[in-house]
Amino acid sequence: MSEETVRAVKTSGEQFVKLEAQSEVLDVSKATESYVTIAKSTEDHVSTNSTDLTDSTPTGQKRFFIPPKKEKGGKVRRDAGGFRIKAQHAAAIDGSKDNAYLTTDGNELNIVDNETQGAKYILDYSASLRRVPPYFFTRMTYCKLRWRDRELLDIFVNEFRSKDEAYYRYAINAGQVLVNDLPAKVDTIIRNGDLIKHRSHMHEPAVTSRPIKIVHEDDELVVIDKPSGIAVHPTGRYRFNTVVMVLKYEQDKIVHPCNRLDRLTSGLMFLAKNSKSAERFGAMIRDREVKKEYIARVVGEFPVDEIICEEPLITVSPKVALNRVDPNGKDSKTVFNRISFDGETSIVRCQPLTGRTHQIRVHLQYLGYPIANDPIYSNPYVWGPELGKLGASDNADIEAKLDKIGKTEISSSFIHPTTERGEKLLDDKCEVCLSDLYSDPGPNDLDLWLHAYKYSAADGSWSYATELPDWALESNKVFMELALDEANKCPPTTTAFGVGALLVHNSRILSTGFSRELVGNTHAEQCALEKYYKETGIRDEVPPGSVIFTTMEPCSERLSGNLPCANRIIATKGLKTVFVGVVEPETFIAKNVGRQKLAEAGIQYFHIAGYEESCLKAATKGHEEK
Repeated sequence: MSEETVRAVKTSGEQFVKLEAQSEVLDVSKATESYVTIAKSTEDHVSTNSTDLTDSTPTGQKRFFIPPKKEKGGKVRRDAGGFRIKAQHAAAIDGSKDNAYLTTDGNELNIVDNETQGAKYILDYSASLRRVPPYFFTRMTYCKLRWRDRELLDIFVNEFRSKDEAYYRYAINAGQVLVNDLPAKVDTIIRNGDLIKHRSHMHEPAVTSRPIKIVHEDDELVVIDKPSGIAVHPTGRYRFNTVVMVLKYEQDKIVHPCNRLDRLTSGLMFLAKNSKSAERFGAMIRDREVKKEYIARVVGEFPVDEIICEEPLITVSPKVALNRVDPNGKDSKTVFNRISFDGETSIVRCQPLTGRTHQIRVHLQYLGYPIANDPIYSNPYVWGPELGKLGASDNADIEAKLDKIGKTEISSSFIHPTTERGEKLLDDKCEVCLSDLYSDPGPNDLDLWLHAYKYSAADGSWSYATELPDWALESNKVFMELALDEANKCPPTTTAFGVGALLVHNSRILSTGFSRELVGNTHAEQCALEKYYKETGIRDEVPPGSVIFTTMEPCSERLSGNLPCANRIIATKGLKTVFVGVVEPETFIAKNVGRQKLAEAGIQYFHIAGYEESCLKAATKGHEEK
């Protein structure tokens, strides 16, 4: 890449990025040599034909395009990982100079230079955002079924909401849009098989700078905990600010997604290192051999009993990402179970048995308990006070309002009904491409309280889970800390262990207990339950939806012969969920299967991370004197 080009990239980036505090620039433009291999090994990470960034207006020079080379025998082309290379990307991979646009100075930029220009991350710690300076990029896509026999301008205006009609007219008239490698007109009719190329000055929105956590990695798969607010793979307005690109540049991992997560959804993602692994995992999902569990935080008090929603779903508008319940939609099924309720919102476990777009979000909205910070489905501006319960509201009105969000209206939600922060059109345009500029995204643009918590094989052969997200633990951590206070009340002993427990219903503490609080070798959970039974005069029953917080995994065996705590919890009608501070170590009770017992009995069990050391310290108080 020439020195002038590098300077142009820097200048272009500085026009749009202002950092208010310390930031870090991760410049991978020096990694051109290694990127050649990358560009030749993945279909999703290639672009075509670019002009030098100093060229801010169409040059009128003749552009040319070299058709992709075909392998002998008509074989499907594949990259180094065995993944099929899309036909529209093949030409970008073939040759370094053969597939470049001519620039004003007669030089050419190949695919490597074009991609590397945009591969500069700016980590803005003051705003917790990851930024990418603007760069040129050529999109390529074949005609979709719903585009057939429509005018080009109509497709751009009604399918892509990031830019207005004036921009698309300008881009087409300026020769920045080709159809089958010929300059297009606004009224060009798009036919089946047409290849559309659109060269544009990319302004990627900022995304969250939260780290991508590795849950597991082997020779075939990388399992990650994806943060909310970042797309998985290049799509729409996002390219370098995506999971696969960040992993490539920051962790040197070339991967392909096996499962789907929306940009705003966090949690487990399975990324294949080769095509065979992707095919195997994809087949398991298609054949419904994988059990999926999500955690959501929803508006209101979700019912205690299990809820199954089987309402069919339909995509109303891909442009504004609107999906709704519709009798003519696709079959859909989700199972919901309440975990806890804090007086305003509920934590709910969601098990989708089908995989429709926005399935969990739309089913929860239909039931009257939308995700509390959902910028689409719990948005009072869009749906009114009922938030779309039972499918109320007119589609046309909803689409019109959603189309304003991020443009003239800042996104809102039930939990953030008004905010001064959020993505919105600025009264300013890019000096290079004349595109409208946007403000930084806000909380409703980056966060969604929906998390892919656990994936497991239906036959039990494997299972992966993440820690619970912070938003699912905000109110529950308070009770774990109070349970720890109870554990610290235990007098020191040289052999026994100290545990604390709380019995809670709808954020109200019903009872507390700690080891040996009552006469005999009594355990914390036992003490809390017995004290509640004595107070109410009713045994083996608590208010429906009650939760127990205990500093240690409930025991599955009592050396004294007394009833184990896991059995007591199972026998108590109304107990729904158990939160623990630490799993019981093997040095306490070998092979404690309390968690397994609870799960088999339908009791939900969750570990609240961060309290392990404190819980173990309280448990072993006095043991150092042995």
